[in-house]
This record gives sequence, C-alpha cells and structure tokens, in this order.
Amino acid sequence: MIRPSTLSRRTLLATVGTAGPLALAGCTVEHDEGYEAEPDPVTDHTPIGHRLPDLPLREFTDEYEAGIETGLEAAVTSQESFETALERDGIAVDGLARERNYLYLEYVADAPETGVLREVGYIAGAYVPYVLASTDPATLDAAILERDGIDFGRFTGYVNWVRAFDAGEEPLEAYGERVLETLKTKR
Repeated sequence: MIRPSTLSRRTLLATVGTAGPLALAGCTVEHDEGYEAEPDPVTDHTPIGHRLPDLPLREFTDEYEAGIETGLEAAVTSQESFETALERDGIAVDGLARERNYLYLEYVADAPETGVLREVGYIAGAYVPYVLASTDPATLDAAILERDGIDFGRFTGYVNWVRAFDAGEEPLEAYGERVLETLKTKR
C-alpha cells in the first residue's frame, strides 16, 4: 500500500524556521508618518537677548587677570592706602575693618549681574602689595554687595598665598586661581 505523503512536524518547522526570517529581511526599520532623514539647516538666527556681545568675546579669565595686573601696580602700603587704591579704581568700598587676623572688606558692585571678575581681580592684585608692605598682614575676607546692600557673594585672599607668589614658589596665575576658587556668589 502506498501512503500519501504527509509532512512531518520536523519538516514543517524546518521550512517555516528557514522561510520566516527570509520573509522579514529588510523590514527592520519602521518610520513614523512625516519622517525626515535630516532636518533643514537653520539659515536665520534670531538673537535671544536684548544685548549682543562685542566681538571678539573675552574670556572671563581675561577680565580677572587684567584686574590682578592692574591691582598689583596700586601704591598700597597700609590698610588706609588699600582702601584709597580701591576707591581710585572705582570700587565703592562700603566698609574696611580689621578684626584680629582678618581684614573685612565690603564693597558695592556696580552691576553684579554683568560680572564682578575684574573688580575681584583688582582687589586680589591690590592685596598683594598690602601683604608685602605690612608687618602684620591680615587674611582678606571680602563681601560683594548689590546696590541695595544685599549680599551677592564672597571671596578670600590668604597671606601665605601672597608670600608663595612673592618667594617665586608659585606664579601669579596660581595665586589668581586660588583666590578665584574661593569666589562664591548667590546667583
């Protein structure tokens, strides 16, 4: 007797197992409606602020370093001459007082929202001749105030940083970076 040919389960699974992936080949990426391969380039730029910067843009460290270099040239020999040098540079000193080993400075920043780095640099630079001329220098603790007297930020200068710079153990940039690292602002 001759049996009709029947597909065995193994033959069926082998056929489907081989044909299935071949049928789905090339269908791996699915696109949404409105798909674009690349966005159109933007040709018109609209400024987002009311002020545009002058070009070329100065780095914030340029402002700070310029302030330090200018401050180093100040004729500072005492606490009084330190205050006078700051005021001559246009820094509105609100208070300068020494208590024990600290020289507390409070000054009103002209426009803290546009930057205080040049002023901080100038104060850090003028602090150097103060330390070198003083027989008993004090650590600088400076507070930056806004026009209405609200505390905007603080920074510190240490006597041993100035002495390390003066002795040639560290360059001026290292001194400037140390003072700048202490700058903390509220905004």
